[in-house]
Amino acid sequence: MKKFTRQAVWIAAVLLTAVPATAETLRIGHLATMSGPIGGLGQDQYDGFMLGLAQRNSKLAGHNIEVVRGDDQGKPDVGVQVAKDLLEREKVRLVVGITASNVINAVFPVITGAGIPLLGTNGGPSIFAGEKCSPLFASTAFQNDGFHEAAGAEAQSRGYKNVIIIAPNYQAGKDAVVGFKRFYKGAVADEIYPAFGQTDFSAEIARFAASPSDAFYVFLPGGMGINFMKQLSQAGLVRKVPLLSAMTVEDMSLPIIKESALGTTVSAYWTSAANTPQSQSFVKDFQARYKRTPSVFAAQGYDAAMLLEQALKANPAAVADPKALAKALRSTKFVSVRGEVTIGNNGFPIQDYLLWKVVKTSAGVGFEKDHVILSHHQDAYAAHCPLK
Repeated sequence: MKKFTRQAVWIAAVLLTAVPATAETLRIGHLATMSGPIGGLGQDQYDGFMLGLAQRNSKLAGHNIEVVRGDDQGKPDVGVQVAKDLLEREKVRLVVGITASNVINAVFPVITGAGIPLLGTNGGPSIFAGEKCSPLFASTAFQNDGFHEAAGAEAQSRGYKNVIIIAPNYQAGKDAVVGFKRFYKGAVADEIYPAFGQTDFSAEIARFAASPSDAFYVFLPGGMGINFMKQLSQAGLVRKVPLLSAMTVEDMSLPIIKESALGTTVSAYWTSAANTPQSQSFVKDFQARYKRTPSVFAAQGYDAAMLLEQALKANPAAVADPKALAKALRSTKFVSVRGEVTIGNNGFPIQDYLLWKVVKTSAGVGFEKDHVILSHHQDAYAAHCPLK
């Protein structure tokens, strides 16, 4: 199986817009999970990023962009090999993407250790958010705990006394539980950790049914969340007990889950229902190009193109200097689909987290903004990052 393909996205001098004499080609490696249970997440990351480039005729700050795409298959060992291929054979000067946190854990030191910047568009394991933060890393996504800290704060404000939590047994799942419990001070009736990629949740749902909890909290990304929500609905438990989720019911999964998610609430910094002008324009353009509604994963990819453009405008010479590029990525404010974003000292965004309701709409089922849970929120690990 080919582990990566070259996507020639730059357009030559036949364009009407003249290329500056100093223009260079920035060679980017896009590494994500493009196959397997969470392959849809990686595809949206890639499509969002490529939309941002296409809107600019594949030129950022006057520089041609060439993208080499790699599929890590959701496997850390494959991710390491593809990352090495991108760095050593393809000679990329920037890596964008990464989907699963277990893959990030494996490839982060490979990429940054080679002196190449990593611009993350999904996931943010705690291990690289604190003492092991890197000046070569920036993210347009989130630090893993953020969604779950907001969910914990919401559960606390609602006065839930006893919550049952379910999350996959891998890095992001563990971060989710830690983050939720950081802000939720009530009792946890049960913590359930299904295998990453699991599709049958009959045993877990039986534990839900037998639990004395007064609320459920669910973090199951991709196909895991789709299967779980359908099975939970079939068991008659979705509206029996309040259900709060993150990265489970989102724009990619909702068209499949449909009415099974009605009445549930979601912790997220963005959905396609966001009403900022940038978000509405992005959703419209994504739908026109790809014939589907973008997910938060696509938004994160799109924002990476926006941040990269602003960084190159701030320092055009950074196109040929990886360290200067990383510094520009980390120090540049940019207007994203979620509003103006500031990158924190550990490379992760400082942003609002909101509560969204799953409601009936004229198109079927959709999201409705409820309120901001955490405003301008920075993760708890940033205080331990030695970078300024």
